[in-house]
Amino acid sequence: MELAVIIFLCLLFPAGALYSYIRAKKQQEAGKKVLEAAFSQHGNRIVVDRHFLLTTNKKWCRVRTVFKWQEPVGHFDDKLHRYRLSIETGSGQELYAEERSMTEFFGSCWYQSSKLKRRSDASCICDAVLVEFLPPWPGQYALKLDLQAVEGASELLNFTVMISEGVVPLKRRPYVHACVDLRKNAPHKESENEESDFPIDSFC
Repeated sequence: MELAVIIFLCLLFPAGALYSYIRAKKQQEAGKKVLEAAFSQHGNRIVVDRHFLLTTNKKWCRVRTVFKWQEPVGHFDDKLHRYRLSIETGSGQELYAEERSMTEFFGSCWYQSSKLKRRSDASCICDAVLVEFLPPWPGQYALKLDLQAVEGASELLNFTVMISEGVVPLKRRPYVHACVDLRKNAPHKESENEESDFPIDSFC
């Protein structure tokens, strides 16, 4: 009987971990994708400057990135791999900006393979939500991101940015991204009295 319980528990925990991973993956990938683009390095930086179209001001949107890290993640030094991200209107009015370190999202990274013999062959794949926001109105917006991509032995590869609308904000833990209501910073007032479909806070 005890052996059967041990076997059951050994099978249960991996199954639970797999279910949690699949569930989190589906939550992150939910919504209607309005932008997906891959970016390459310019010197030691990655620069993103892309416009996207939103169809409603009553749905949360998510900025997500998937990238590969050339060296295994060894430390979480927030002085490294700094970036500035901003969301602007189509006319260039800045609605939101943040300056952070990509190392804050290393909790979403995993090793590509545990069977690699040489450290030089190892790499980490990261899937991180950078910010979730509620737009002030439907229309054209721009995402700008300037990232220090190469520092020391580390290097960002295969950097892809995605934006989706119609998402349910993710809970704060284990996520560390900000959730912002851009209607508060909008230059127009037509959406000032509109109600959100979800509670709004500085973090999800």
